[in-house]
Amino acid sequence: MRKLSLTMCFALALGMQAFAQDGTVNQAVEKTSSAVTRLMMQSIGLNENEYLRVRTLNHARLAKAAEVTKMYGGNAEMLEARLKEIEGNFENELFKILNSRQVEAYAEFKVKPEGNFLSLVQEVAKAAKP
Repeated sequence: MRKLSLTMCFALALGMQAFAQDGTVNQAVEKTSSAVTRLMMQSIGLNENEYLRVRTLNHARLAKAAEVTKMYGGNAEMLEARLKEIEGNFENELFKILNSRQVEAYAEFKVKPEGNFLSLVQEVAKAAKP
């Protein structure tokens, strides 16, 4: 009975640690996606409906990127390929929301440091480290 109690405590402690780390990643994703979407709203000229849709896309993009970074952290080639895939999917969905003027403004925005996807991924990854 004592061994079972110790095992349960150990399992609970590991679970709480994993939850805390995921919580940090989720907070970093939330904070970064909100910040970049606000910048996009100013640079691209999003209305409220577009802002909400783009924020959802940014959140999903950064959450996937955080997961891929964790999964392929030791394999730079695979990590880069998966991040490019995530960015391509993001842009396909984004271009369905934006008009042609906004697409041009987005092209200018994404070359700025605050719009660079790899910089955003690194920001989320740094925040996720203990």
